Amino acid sequence: MAENNYFFVDGSSLITDVIAIKKSEKELKLKKLDIVKFYQYFCGEEFAMFHYNSYKRFVVYFVKHENRIDDNIIIPSFNTPGAVADLQIKKCGKRIPGGSAIDAWISKHNPPNNVLDRLNKSEKAVDTQICCDALQLASYGKLERLFIYTNDYYFVPLCQTLKSMGSNISLFRLREKSINKALAQECDSFSVVQLDKLISLFS
Repeated sequence: MAENNYFFVDGSSLITDVIAIKKSEKELKLKKLDIVKFYQYFCGEEFAMFHYNSYKRFVVYFVKHENRIDDNIIIPSFNTPGAVADLQIKKCGKRIPGGSAIDAWISKHNPPNNVLDRLNKSEKAVDTQICCDALQLASYGKLERLFIYTNDYYFVPLCQTLKSMGSNISLFRLREKSINKALAQECDSFSVVQLDKLISLFS
């Protein structure tokens, strides 16, 4: 049974998608993505063909001082018994200076998603941390499949390298819109959440 499967989530990409979904789906406008429901969905039966109901850890990487989390993501209390299982929140790096001014401009001008992705980019610490963690696991022979949530072209070399080391890569997303085609082509599988299921991940 395959056990060395990990889920790595680029938190900036996740938040950008959540904001876009809340704008497009009226019933979700005042709701937040429940991170526990999110990881339980992808670690559940619908994706068991890839991870056989067995995985080591689900890691969400956020930039330190990311000020969009509270309005868009529900983070569980790790002090509550049974609230989480094999979930880790990692905070690394920092946002680009002037982030507050960028946020104010975004609120006023409502730019398209491709512009949002660019404006909300932080320093590359999150990307670097994901790459370092994945390559370290692969170098020890501890990574059979990496499930990665991102839309960043910069992860293409990571996918290529991991595949050359014998690991499989699965891209997973909340939505298919504006997907980075070059990234999807480098992955062994690509999955998105259907709208009816997507709504159930928000509270």
